[in-house]
Amino acid sequence: MDKRYLQANYEARWTVGLTIAYLIFWLLAAYYPDNAQGITGFPHWFELACLCIPILFIFLCWLMVRVIYRNIVLEDDPDVH
Repeated sequence: MDKRYLQANYEARWTVGLTIAYLIFWLLAAYYPDNAQGITGFPHWFELACLCIPILFIFLCWLMVRVIYRNIVLEDDPDVH
């Protein structure tokens, strides 16, 4: 199998995994904490679900692009630009 397809499949699996992890973390953060006021004045569930978790996953997406993704040529003939 062509290495381009293997790399694209690898990147897609990481992307789907990170998306599922975000959904799970968001659901846990939205429904698990109490309604007590947090540091920013919002309820704990809001701070986690709408402030902390998105910032964490933005960093994880940046890290995934830097570490997992590779710059590959998608054309059949690499000499064609």
